[in-house]
Amino acid sequence: MTIKFLKHVIWLLLLVPFCLTQAQAQTPDTLALSRVEAEALFLEKNLAQIAERLSIDQAEALILQAKAWPNPELEISEVNFWATPHQIANGDGNPPLFRNGFGENRQFAVQLEQLVFTARKRKKNISLQVANRELAQTAYTEMLLSLKAEFRTMLSELHYQQRHLQLLQRQQQVVSQLVRAQEAQLRNGNISKADFYRIRALDLSLRAELNEALQESSRAQKELKTLMLLPPATTLYLTDSEPLPHQSLLQDQSLDSLLTLAARLNPAVRVAETDIRVSEAAHTLERALRVPDLRFNANYDRGGNILLNFVGFGVAMDLPFFDRNKGNIKAAEMQVQQSRHLHTLRVNEAQNEVVKTFQDYRQLSELYQSIDATYINELDEVLAGVSRNFQRKNISLLEFLDFFEAFKENKLLYFDTLRSLESKKEELNLLTGTDL
Repeated sequence: MTIKFLKHVIWLLLLVPFCLTQAQAQTPDTLALSRVEAEALFLEKNLAQIAERLSIDQAEALILQAKAWPNPELEISEVNFWATPHQIANGDGNPPLFRNGFGENRQFAVQLEQLVFTARKRKKNISLQVANRELAQTAYTEMLLSLKAEFRTMLSELHYQQRHLQLLQRQQQVVSQLVRAQEAQLRNGNISKADFYRIRALDLSLRAELNEALQESSRAQKELKTLMLLPPATTLYLTDSEPLPHQSLLQDQSLDSLLTLAARLNPAVRVAETDIRVSEAAHTLERALRVPDLRFNANYDRGGNILLNFVGFGVAMDLPFFDRNKGNIKAAEMQVQQSRHLHTLRVNEAQNEVVKTFQDYRQLSELYQSIDATYINELDEVLAGVSRNFQRKNISLLEFLDFFEAFKENKLLYFDTLRSLESKKEELNLLTGTDL
């Protein structure tokens, strides 16, 4: 029995470190970051912006390719690998090309050809690829601004959910204490069962609301961890004391200045502007393509002419009788007009969005300024005092419940106003292409 017992002890000692290691591996890590630190990590790790950045490198490679000249073409033809006795007897025959007899009674031709672009096609193609690179850079900037706006909005959402959870947890703690106290009062016959059940119903409602808030927080966590490329087991926690650090209410910004910024710097407008330059460059290139290119050649023919060693030069070109590239030129011209119309549309859309978003922001700003932050911060202490007064029967159950609901609604209104302000500000940042 003693030996078996010792074996069991040894196995237990061996298993304990392994179990502890497994438990630690399954415990989610909490990553506490400020909003600034979180954004820096997002810009470093986000795969979407990294992938989009590669499109600029691709455009650079296409510029490099457009600068290359076409390769010369070497052709060797009319080669006979042997000559029959009949051909030698009835022909003049050829002396060997070299002393070792190579090339005797052999015929072959060599031609070197070089394509030369006319109408400055090469330079115009380079200009088109440069415009495409600019378009890729502008598209990258637009994508990055959109991602940053989305990321900052999600940060505000997570911060709102954190404060919402803290509020519900504090309220649920107060109500749980109240339930235990009221349960003792019920046993002593000091309160009615209806009043006790009403408090129990409030406790159950808070637990259900807390569970729903936890799900919303998990959803925000998932979105942010995806954008930041964080491990799934990580729990992100924002350390900022305020949802809007260094928040300015844009009091110095006028609507006219925002409209000017939108018409000039809005990402969609800038993409549309660049697209005009791309379509214009493509139209210029298509017009140049109607001019035939030249193909210069030099050739050497041995034994295939009246001369034993014939050297000749030539030039070739297409005759533009049937195809003068009219269709492609017309299509490119229509593309230019389409791009200009789309640019006008994007400017109009951006400015209309700025007007609506700025008006919404101003209304939220007025609401935020009307809320007394001191009053909001003191509500926690007042709730605890009201709970004590209710237990001492200084106030009725109805008065307690009314204050409890008003307390929660005012807190949530304050948090939601802060969240909405940040969201509208990020919309304005995106619409104006700046960081206001």
